[in-house]
Amino acid sequence: MSDFDDLLAEGLGLDVEAYWGAGFLEGRYRVKAPPWTWRELARPHLACADSALDMGTGEGSQLADLAPLPRFTVAYEEWWPTVPAAAARLLPTGVNLVVCRGSVDNTELAGPPDPLRPGLPFADHSFDVVLNRHECFDPAEVLRILRPSGVFLTQQVGSLDTDSLRDMLGLDPAGGRWDRSLARRQAESAGLEVADSGEDFSPFEFTDIAALIGYVRTIPWAVPEFDATSMRGLLRRLQQRCETQGGVVGVSHRFWLAARKP
Repeated sequence: MSDFDDLLAEGLGLDVEAYWGAGFLEGRYRVKAPPWTWRELARPHLACADSALDMGTGEGSQLADLAPLPRFTVAYEEWWPTVPAAAARLLPTGVNLVVCRGSVDNTELAGPPDPLRPGLPFADHSFDVVLNRHECFDPAEVLRILRPSGVFLTQQVGSLDTDSLRDMLGLDPAGGRWDRSLARRQAESAGLEVADSGEDFSPFEFTDIAALIGYVRTIPWAVPEFDATSMRGLLRRLQQRCETQGGVVGVSHRFWLAARKP
């Protein structure tokens, strides 16, 4: 096989179910970190909290890295393939793990309620801190489960990130803007008081198409049109760009906000 065929097969053969992004192809998906870290944002709020919830914990590594955690900490996850890894990482530390449905996409919150997502399975006023890293959220549900003066902290992937990826593949934008200003309006419309926020636009790069394909396969909802057979010519041209230019570059769009319940 040619190098192109090898890379195509590698990208399509990666076991991506239990992973997020292309971090498992070390050095081949490169993204400049934003001018903050999740730990820097979260630790001051956790340090004075008795209870916390981590929304969409994934395999649990981001939450575990925030230790020491409040004495009562709960994490939930919706994606079954990552649940065993989350259980193995979090349960020995005393974190309670719940499997449940999360929120609809934030760009869809203005539509009719989804009967398959009745709300989070937690009582009113349950948590001092609600953490959310790259997970959809319903601000009304967040307000409900926060205790008075409780803090909601979220970091999100903005819509320019997906649009940039889709542009690489010759596709139109996905539709539905998602950025700091919209997140702030959603939070404030639910009754949360936004105290601080930040937004960053930095480059990301794939050094070869195996990394690109692996990344796209971990976020199928963002690029449902992806088909390696019909896109073979495009993928070959992208690989040629990687070989002549060192990679293909897009825009990494991240933002965060911290809000308090009155």
